[in-house]
Amino acid sequence: MSSKFVDFIFGYEHSEKQFSESQLAKTEREFYSKGIGGIGSIYSKKILNSKAAVIISKINRALSFASIKSYGILFVAFGFVTLLLDFAEYYFRNLTSLLTLELVLGAAIGVLGVLLSFFDTPLVTTLQNSGITGFILFDFLCLKRIRITETKEKRETKIWIPFAIGTIVAVLGFLTSPLLILVIAASLVFLALAFSSPEFSMMITLFALPFISLFEHPTLILTLLVSVMALSFTNKVLLGKRLFYFEQYDAAMILFILFILISGIFNKGIVSFEKALGLAILALSYFLVSNITVNRRLAENAVKVIIFSSIPTAIYGIILYFVSPTHPEWIDPAFASDISSRAYSTFGNPNIYAVFLIAATVFSFAFTVDKTHKKLFVIYALAFILNVTALILTWSRGAWIAILMSAISFAIIRSRRTPKILLVIALMLPVSLLFIPSEVISRFLSSFNLSDSSIISRLSIWRSSIKMFLDNIFIGVGIGDEAFSEEFLKYAEDSVTAPHSHNLFLELGCEVGIFALILFIVLLVIRVRHRAAYAKYVRNSSVDNLSTVSGTVIFSLLIFGMTDYIWYSSSMYFLFWVIFALGSATLRISKKEYDESGVISENDEFFATVNIDI
Repeated sequence: MSSKFVDFIFGYEHSEKQFSESQLAKTEREFYSKGIGGIGSIYSKKILNSKAAVIISKINRALSFASIKSYGILFVAFGFVTLLLDFAEYYFRNLTSLLTLELVLGAAIGVLGVLLSFFDTPLVTTLQNSGITGFILFDFLCLKRIRITETKEKRETKIWIPFAIGTIVAVLGFLTSPLLILVIAASLVFLALAFSSPEFSMMITLFALPFISLFEHPTLILTLLVSVMALSFTNKVLLGKRLFYFEQYDAAMILFILFILISGIFNKGIVSFEKALGLAILALSYFLVSNITVNRRLAENAVKVIIFSSIPTAIYGIILYFVSPTHPEWIDPAFASDISSRAYSTFGNPNIYAVFLIAATVFSFAFTVDKTHKKLFVIYALAFILNVTALILTWSRGAWIAILMSAISFAIIRSRRTPKILLVIALMLPVSLLFIPSEVISRFLSSFNLSDSSIISRLSIWRSSIKMFLDNIFIGVGIGDEAFSEEFLKYAEDSVTAPHSHNLFLELGCEVGIFALILFIVLLVIRVRHRAAYAKYVRNSSVDNLSTVSGTVIFSLLIFGMTDYIWYSSSMYFLFWVIFALGSATLRISKKEYDESGVISENDEFFATVNIDI
């Protein structure tokens, strides 16, 4: 039994071969490398052929193939009626001000409607043929393009229909709020597109990640987005249009999620359980992203979305650094004269922002130096410069060490002449110090000064956290900073308070217990072994660079996690599993390319006929 367990962790291909010869493998659903699709297809077809599904399909096609002119008439009606109602309210109620948000909104939509009324082509044709919308919706956000022959299906719509719809919507907006009506309409459009394409849902969620914290209840919003992605992908699997693959990670990941839920159920009541349930749902992103990403294009687009979203985030963070004061608790007293602010951008905390910047910086650098991305070289280079600048301005020493280690590891992995690369780095380092501000050098060197106040505080928190972990070793103290802080007071030295342990592994053990900690380490060990076993496939694949850079980012985040709790933000917890999933996807893609370049493996023959509409 023990030898099989060791095989499971350290011998990926050997255990895969053993399982392929087992009785369960004969069901065409292997645990490691098989995919399943079309589950319950009979029942799915019944649902698709139901009256409700047929009506929804007709409405969808009618909206897609309606002309731009029809939408223009709808907008004109909405704007005209909104203005008319606002003027009537101002006149009959003797309001003091005529200029309101509703008035401006109605006027803007009305003007837009007039402009759209001059175009008589179907909506779907216009969106696909336009350079901007075509790139954003279909190339960047990965919506499926409709065949050109289908775009000839022009729908003739009577003018009174969109005018009536616009009038009704305007009246509803007057009774409630025009802005609320627009938000509901935008949400319905998003849900329709997300359910039609899990790839679109994934890309939108990744792009929105840095901006979610600007709204109330960001964890709830992110959880809902992941839930929509899960429902969309599940629907496609049921219909046989997507495959769900099982791998070694999945068993450990499922157990990991289970222990999170156990800790949430048996510790600190409903608050801990709610957070545990949220983390469990977000952890599903690993299964979703690793299965949605089935080719190089989708893998690259996921990284591009992260890079593109990092640009406005970095600009905003750099501007805030110079114009907005920083919370005093973020400033180290030893550097109070040198550091008066720290960049935090949309994340509200410089250390949380540093987690995102590590991923964005490594990704943007890798795409900048990759010769296959010459067309967008300027954008990637700009993103790299902005992200590095913002990372420096976070003044997060742990992040600096992590990005330095990632640079060294990336250079070693990508170079066939490792000794020469290390020699070049060693020679360039003294020269580069001449261009680095003295404050940055002093801050970096203080990381190794045990008398530094921040280091002293962390050492104290680590000692107390270890004691707390040992006293709650099986299921931890519960999920969330409230659960941790409450229990930490019993072990704190000199009445020190802390929302977390400033260490990813220690925090995981304290909150969830030793079994979850062991499972997380097992996941990392399996990944290293899996990557080593698949090196021969990755080396000659189109995702070689993506596989390397995703592993480098995970390595960097784990380094940062030694000095800070990188999962303190739910968005960064989500980002970690997304990047981990991209690593899994690139390994599967590389193996698929290897098989297709020669003889298709017996395991893949059954699934070669499955229709996947990417």
